[in-house]
Amino acid sequence: MLIRSSSHLHGQVIIENAFPDEHRSLIDVLDALQIPLRPLRPFTTSGRPKEPKRHERSIGGRRLPFLLPVDQGQMNRDLDAALRAEGWSTQPIARGDMAGTAAPLGLKGDFVRNQVFVEVEFGNIASMHRDFFKFQIANRASAGEVGVLVCATERLAKFFDSGVTTFEAAERHIPYLAIGIQMPIWFIGIEPRDFDAIQEAYEQAQSLCEENDVDCHPFDVALGAPVDNATVPREADLMPLGRAGDDPQVGPR
Repeated sequence: MLIRSSSHLHGQVIIENAFPDEHRSLIDVLDALQIPLRPLRPFTTSGRPKEPKRHERSIGGRRLPFLLPVDQGQMNRDLDAALRAEGWSTQPIARGDMAGTAAPLGLKGDFVRNQVFVEVEFGNIASMHRDFFKFQIANRASAGEVGVLVCATERLAKFFDSGVTTFEAAERHIPYLAIGIQMPIWFIGIEPRDFDAIQEAYEQAQSLCEENDVDCHPFDVALGAPVDNATVPREADLMPLGRAGDDPQVGPR
């Protein structure tokens, strides 16, 4: 797996130096993560989702189905199992005593270990804003000292759904976090080292659609297409997982 990295209030540097075991655990788990693909099911023209899963998208003036072969739900489950195996506790409560009064909130995070509070966000982009709120509550309630937000890059996220959180979208929010988010946060964006398996699954689904007289965007067009008018990261911006300072790219292990 490849990673892009950014920080609010030097979150990455703090985790590397104050929580090295948690830093290494996250790196190892993400490095080993495989991208799960949806099984190819019989073609349908109705239901939700239609099979193969696809959404209409306009690319280059052409509005055609865009296939979604990555299994978003399974990726969440795989990451959950891997972090549990590393001793991370799940669904920590972002609450506690604040200003002498117990917070009347039951906001749950995704994972915590040794005060490192982790949110994994492969869902709707609105969920990212709730994650920021949970980071702040966890920090003020002493439920976590530093936060981590794990999401997919645009190049990966567009193959599992529309309107989802991406690393690029999260990174664009960093200047605004200074308004009120006091917890340091390490932002992690993941994507596969290559898209060969995704391409194979995409083209199998495309062939099934074409057999049923449904034209789709070809894979090379899909891979290069921007998401929500955002800039797609260049290959040169992506490096293998490893250790680094508070730099946007993380170097080889």
